[in-house]
Amino acid sequence: MAFKAELLKKKLKEEGKTRKELVADLEKQGCPRHKRTVSRWLAGDNPPKAKDLEAIARALNCKPQDFDPFFADMGLGEVSIQAPVSAASHNAYELMRWRYGVSQKQIMELAPVLFSIVAGHALRVPMQDDEVARLALENGLSNPRHQGSHLEDQASKLKKCFGIETSYPGTETSRNLFSEAIIRLSAQISNHVDTKWFVGAAAEEAPNAAGYIPDIELVEAFSGGQPQLAEAISKGRIRLSSVLQHAKEAKGGSLSIEEFAKAIQEAHEQGIEDQRKAGLKKLKAWRAFYAERHPELAAEYDDLVAKYCHEEGWYPEQYTDDDRVQSWVNPFQEDLHLNEDTLSEYQSRKASASGGGKIALVFPFEDPTYRRFEELQRHRSTLKKQFEGEWE
Repeated sequence: MAFKAELLKKKLKEEGKTRKELVADLEKQGCPRHKRTVSRWLAGDNPPKAKDLEAIARALNCKPQDFDPFFADMGLGEVSIQAPVSAASHNAYELMRWRYGVSQKQIMELAPVLFSIVAGHALRVPMQDDEVARLALENGLSNPRHQGSHLEDQASKLKKCFGIETSYPGTETSRNLFSEAIIRLSAQISNHVDTKWFVGAAAEEAPNAAGYIPDIELVEAFSGGQPQLAEAISKGRIRLSSVLQHAKEAKGGSLSIEEFAKAIQEAHEQGIEDQRKAGLKKLKAWRAFYAERHPELAAEYDDLVAKYCHEEGWYPEQYTDDDRVQSWVNPFQEDLHLNEDTLSEYQSRKASASGGGKIALVFPFEDPTYRRFEELQRHRSTLKKQFEGEWE
């Protein structure tokens, strides 16, 4: 048997388990083994037998073939499926394991069933909206359906559960029906789950778990009641299993909920600091890269930023705590915002439009400074791809 002992160490770390906990898991599966036996496996001595390997794989949410490519294929009727998932999804798997005692394999086994349920509800979203619109009109209220609802009707008929992307984003709204269904279904069990940070997806794209809280009580406990930390957990900014493993190793044993929450907070704070340092280093290199190739445009851009942009640390009202943190730790993104009060032509036109009882719409993007700033940003973004290729 070509057993991969190093992989066993890695899997234990990823799952946040100690040798003692693996022994306990094996015993629960009717495969009792001494801690010394596990130590020999980890050392590469006396590789586990087939029965042991299957039990190890179940305990560590993987498959026997991961440890031994020549392991006999699974029984009739079983197929191995493996795919990378986001850190947010991995955290959700962990939360479900801690709450309900289910493994990743068990959740994956149910995935098609759960998907079909949500997809079916997604296709009903337009019909639900039609009913709301009918009741609104009957009561003398305005039609609540938005521009672009015809696309959702079409998506429902064509069984496109992720919706249909609009060709006119400026005038039509095109929703992802699957994301909308998740939000509506979750509202019915809002004492258990929360979608306030759920990212969802654009029309025609498959959403993932980012921002979804699958267990309010556990996330509340692990975040110590801090919304910023809870949002970071739900969006995969922190990998729970890794934090748990490191904290266990540091303590030399199991942790209380309070100790785990403290470890998560410390890991998050350290991660922010490390990412900020790395981001500033990358930003400095990027600015030098761009200035070397386009010195005049670089100087013009810097001048516009100094004169017309809000200072670093200013964020739009719609930014969540996590949005603000991500902007801070990733300065390379150049998440800059024009201060509309500094746009002289826009302010002048707005003042004229509001005088004399006239009604006129005036937009910031009509200001020449605004348009020039966007032109420079687009130019910089084209070179950023080249820079990132060289930076990596």
